[in-house]
Amino acid sequence: MLKTQRKPYENAQDLLKVYRAAFEKAKYLKDDDEKLLAFNEVIDYCAKSKTCVEEDTKKRNQVLFWTYNNIGDIFALKNTVEANDENYVYALEYYKNAMEFLSAEIDKKPILEKMAHIYLELQDEKMWRKTLEQIALNEDDELKRQAFVELSNTTDDAKLKAQYLEIALNYITYENVSFLQKCKNTLNICEILLSIYEQNDAKTDYERIKTLQTNTLELLN
Repeated sequence: MLKTQRKPYENAQDLLKVYRAAFEKAKYLKDDDEKLLAFNEVIDYCAKSKTCVEEDTKKRNQVLFWTYNNIGDIFALKNTVEANDENYVYALEYYKNAMEFLSAEIDKKPILEKMAHIYLELQDEKMWRKTLEQIALNEDDELKRQAFVELSNTTDDAKLKAQYLEIALNYITYENVSFLQKCKNTLNICEILLSIYEQNDAKTDYERIKTLQTNTLELLN
């Protein structure tokens, strides 16, 4: 039986049609390797076209993001059936590729969260923490205070905890909350930092935070 010839790439709409066909095909396949082959058809189709490779349009980037993300998900899910660190390594590679086609940093959060989970499973604490830090940094400014406070709760390392809380302090003014709440958030962080700096005999840092605490309390009176 002759294989139907697919027309050459002309624009992102053609790539979208190829993706939709691959998605529908993969949806009914039970074998993960066959699903991978289906989505790889999209990547191969684009790779064979100089126009597609060099094109930088929203639609083309979105289709390639979907494709790489789906492949990453398949490799990650394979580990629930056959435990193999290689599957996670491939998943990470495809997630990184997927993020290259996202223009907004905030849109990368779901991918970074999946990557952080994989690093945790691989017991790669360095990359796990680095990914969590990237997630926090990619948040909108009004959410960064909360993100870094939560990040500080993931470590028992006093120095690292203090670093996260110091960053959190810098973003309190950006939060969309009342002046009173901003003061309370400041005091909560100051209390933890004072304890850390006192225990580590960091006198200069202790005095700096103590001054901030005092000034904030005065604003409340």
